[in-house]
Amino acid sequence: MESQEKKWQPIFCHICPSHCARKVVVQDGEIVEVEPDPDSGYPSAKCVYNKSAILKEVHSHPDRIKYPRKRVGPKGGGKWERISWDEALDTMAAKLLKVKAEYGPDSFAMILGEPKEMEFAFGQRFASAFGSANVVTPGNY
Repeated sequence: MESQEKKWQPIFCHICPSHCARKVVVQDGEIVEVEPDPDSGYPSAKCVYNKSAILKEVHSHPDRIKYPRKRVGPKGGGKWERISWDEALDTMAAKLLKVKAEYGPDSFAMILGEPKEMEFAFGQRFASAFGSANVVTPGNY
């Protein structure tokens, strides 16, 4: 059997707030290897315990939600149907515009967990385009 060269894909680990740069090998849609990516130009050595090793399990967990879903039936009933990305985005846009029309743009707040790199700027820009000055993070940004 002829061996194939590994194809590494750059990613950020999302397991903790450090968001270290990692690279992964994906085969048949599954992560099979995870390593720090010191050549990326982004921080990659913050995680002493290499928590990113569990990315393989997180990515392939049977309960992981991979596509947008819409509740069918009563709230709390646990029944969902898969919908398209276009339908999901249209639904969210319509709800945001309804809130803006009924309560004003400052009724909306962009709440970011632990933003990394440009995530805070994107959150600020989205809120600004919506007309809201409300952007919240746990950090000192």
